[in-house]
Amino acid sequence: MKKVLSLILVFCIFLGFCPAALSERENNGDALEGWNIRINVPGNAAAVLDGGEYYLYAQQEGSIPYVMVKTYRTDDAAAFLNEFTAFMKKQYPDLKVTSDTHEVMFGEKSCLETDYSYQVSGYDVRDRRVVMVTNGTAYLFTSKEIEELGMTVGSMLDDVVTNCELISGDEAEQNLGLSDGYLYCDGNGIPVYWLDFTRIVEDNLVLHCMFRSDEPVFTETCYVLDLSSAEFTENGLRIRRVRGLQDNGVAERFGNLTLRFYLDVAVMTADQNGETPAEDPEDQIPAGDYIMVPVGVAPGPGEKQSHIRPLGDGPYQPEELKMWARFYFIRNTGCFLPEAEVDEHPDNTYTITLYQAADSGDGQAHSVRYTVNQYGEGQDDATGAPVSLMR
Repeated sequence: MKKVLSLILVFCIFLGFCPAALSERENNGDALEGWNIRINVPGNAAAVLDGGEYYLYAQQEGSIPYVMVKTYRTDDAAAFLNEFTAFMKKQYPDLKVTSDTHEVMFGEKSCLETDYSYQVSGYDVRDRRVVMVTNGTAYLFTSKEIEELGMTVGSMLDDVVTNCELISGDEAEQNLGLSDGYLYCDGNGIPVYWLDFTRIVEDNLVLHCMFRSDEPVFTETCYVLDLSSAEFTENGLRIRRVRGLQDNGVAERFGNLTLRFYLDVAVMTADQNGETPAEDPEDQIPAGDYIMVPVGVAPGPGEKQSHIRPLGDGPYQPEELKMWARFYFIRNTGCFLPEAEVDEHPDNTYTITLYQAADSGDGQAHSVRYTVNQYGEGQDDATGAPVSLMR
């Protein structure tokens, strides 16, 4: 992560600006945005912020053993752990509580801890859960180990809890140097490419591509931008190697990607590799410039992962509500309804209709209708289910 931030921050300074919002590492510590905490990273750990979960991998990135940190909204650590144990029993039928909830001191920090064991693929997993509560926020520290395979974290969990630092919101803001990412939408306002600053893989950035080979279904494919191949140009940062998230090979369908950052946008320029085009022309980034706007993430406890959210808190204009209604539908169904209309009512509510005409696709008419207030809160008119377009 340090390498990623250094490269991009140097580039931003080179351009003379610094937009808002990921965490900047100082003195080997990650200040996590919105969490008001700085994690001091052990020297042998690989630190990865993946949406709403922060991992410290002790041996091999992406697998046990690791220490994980998450936040929840509660001020009652004991009640939280009781509910969490019930949740764990549903997840693991063979769950054993090896240590009931008890108080533990980590340095001067008073915490509650519950320990579990269960089997995964025939091996016993040792699962420790430590909760520290302050100002209505519960910080859940977790370690997972398989001792019989030598997959252990040693004292990493204890060290992380002991050495973490709670910081004020003002101080956290001072550590923010970059946005959480940049998003490119097509002419219909549909997200297509998301440059992700929240998920760092082996010191590289991740690019999410929402390809649509078989309309209206979207397939999200992730690629790693290899920063070791990056070079500064006169007005950009050129990435020469791109690979799939799950493999180490170069993604042949890509040529160079150049990133240029400005005050309120980023521009991604793709050079298509004409020698090895994708089988489906939709499953590649065509050559050209893509103007990307800064976005954030909204991963709440128990919520469906959402990589896009508005920058402001509202109220929103009708066109904004229409766009976020589309995002909401895509996030929850994976499908795209191309047409959208907004009807405004005297009580400052809006009915947003998304639909697909009967003469497209399978010959059937498809539609959904949401009635929401100026903040995107309301209901699905057909089912009465609550909707929150911005989450």
